Amino acid sequence: MRGPGTIHYYRPQRSNPEELESILVGREPMLEEMLTSLGRWSPKASRDHFLLIGPRGIGKTCVLQVLAHRIRTGSLHDKWQPIALSEEGYGLQGVADILIQALEGLLEQTPACDERETLRKLKADSDDQRVCDLALDAFRRFHRSTGRGIALMLENLNRLLDEQFRRNRQAHLLRKILIEEDWLVLIATSPTYVQAVTEAEEPLYAFFHQMYLNELTSKEQLEMLNRLAQHENNTQAQVDVRRFRPRAQALYHFTGGNPRLTVMLYQIIVHQQIDDVQQELTALLDQLSPYYQDCMRDLAPQERALIECMALLTEGCTPTELANASRMEAKTVRALLTRLERGGYVRREERKKKQTVYFLPDRFFRIWHQLACSRALGGQVRYLLEYFSIWYAPHEEWEAGQQVILKPFHSGTGGNHVAERNAAYMESSESVSILRAAFVRRDLAYVREYLTHTGQHPMEGASLMAPCILALNYLDSGRDDSILTRLHPELREAVMLLVDAYDGNIEAA
Repeated sequence: MRGPGTIHYYRPQRSNPEELESILVGREPMLEEMLTSLGRWSPKASRDHFLLIGPRGIGKTCVLQVLAHRIRTGSLHDKWQPIALSEEGYGLQGVADILIQALEGLLEQTPACDERETLRKLKADSDDQRVCDLALDAFRRFHRSTGRGIALMLENLNRLLDEQFRRNRQAHLLRKILIEEDWLVLIATSPTYVQAVTEAEEPLYAFFHQMYLNELTSKEQLEMLNRLAQHENNTQAQVDVRRFRPRAQALYHFTGGNPRLTVMLYQIIVHQQIDDVQQELTALLDQLSPYYQDCMRDLAPQERALIECMALLTEGCTPTELANASRMEAKTVRALLTRLERGGYVRREERKKKQTVYFLPDRFFRIWHQLACSRALGGQVRYLLEYFSIWYAPHEEWEAGQQVILKPFHSGTGGNHVAERNAAYMESSESVSILRAAFVRRDLAYVREYLTHTGQHPMEGASLMAPCILALNYLDSGRDDSILTRLHPELREAVMLLVDAYDGNIEAA
C-alpha cells in the first residue's frame, strides 16, 4: 500500500502528477477546454490565454500540474512545451525575471536545448530590456528548431501585477509579448479577480479567458474520498469511506467542498480512525491552524483586526458596517478591504440597491476564527454540525423514532398536547426529525405549535432549532430573501434543506 504522504496538502507540485490525476474530481470540463484550445493552435494563429481563479486550496495548482502532465504524455507533446514556474515566485519583480525563470525551466526539461550560456549571461545582466530581448531570442530559436510552442504556467498573477511589478509598464510589456510572440500561451492562476485584468483602463483588460474553480459538490467530495482510498489501494479505507458518508455530508457544509480539506479529511477518517463528527472538525482545525496562523502573520495589524471583525459579524458587511464594528475610520477600512481583496482574503459582491458588501470566501478560515474568538458563534457551529449529522443519518435511524413520537399526530389526536409532550425532546435528534417530518408534510401549523410550546424564539443563542425557526420565518414571509442574505453559508444551507423538504425535494427529505 502506498503511503498517505504522496499527496501534498500545500505543495501539490511536489506530488506525482499521475497521483494527482487519479484523485482529480470536478475539473475535467475545464481541462478539456484548455487542451482543446491548445490543440487548435498553429503558428501565426490567434490563441487564448487562461486565468484560473479560485480561493486557496480549491485546486488551481493541481489543475496546472495535471494539464502539464497531459501535454507531456499525450498528443500535444509535439506541439507544446509546458513550463510551470515556482508557485511562490516572490523574486519575480518584472517580465525579465519571468523569462529568466522560464528559460531555466526549459533547460531543466530539455537537456538537448543549447541555451545554457545564454541563461548564464542573462542571470548576470542588470539591463531588463536586454534580458527580455535575449531571452525571447532563445525561446524563438527553440520554437523554430522544434516547432513547439511554450505553455507558460504562472501562479498568483494577482500578486505579481498588483504588488511585485515595480512599474505599470511591466504589465504593458507582458501584454506586448503575449500579443507578438505567437508561440507563447500564458496559463495563470489567482485566488481572486485581478484588477489589471478586470478594469477597463488596465493594459490586460479582457485579455484572459477567465475560468472560476467552484467548490466540489457534496457528491464530488464523496467521489474524491473514494478515489483517495483507491489511490492507496486500501480496501479497508473504501469501507471506512462508505461508513463515513453521513458525517462527510455533515462536514461538507463547513469545509465547503474544498479539495485540500477533503484530502485532510480523508487522512483523519482513515489513518487517525476518528469516529465522531465533532472530533473530526476539531482535528481538521488543528491541522489547519499553523497555516491559518501563518496567513494572519503575513498581514499588517489593522488587516488582521479587520479579518477577525468580519469573521465575527453576519455574512456580507458594507464598509460602513465594518468601520463601526472595528472602530476604524471608513476610509481606512476601504483601503484595507482593497488590499485584502487583492490578496484573496476577502471578496466583494454587489447586492440590491447597488450596495457593495464584503465577506471571507474561505468559510473554514472564518469558522476557525469563530471557534477561537467567540463562545456564542463557536456554539452555533457545533450545534449546526450536530444538526447536519442528524439530517444525514441513515434513513431508518430517524424514521423509526419519528414514527413512535408522532403516532398521536398520525392518528388524528395531535394538537397542543403532542407539541407539549415533545418539548422534552428539544435539542435532541428526535426534535430535528419531528420538525423535518412536519416540513415534508407541509404542516407549518404544527411547526409553530411545536416551537411555541418549547419556548423557542428566533436566534436566541445557539440552538438545534435555529434552522427550523428561520425556515418557518422565511416561508411565512413569502420567501423574503433578506432573511437569508446575511446568514453564514452553513446556516443558510441548513435552512434551505428544510425549505427544499417543504417544496417536495425528495432527496432533501
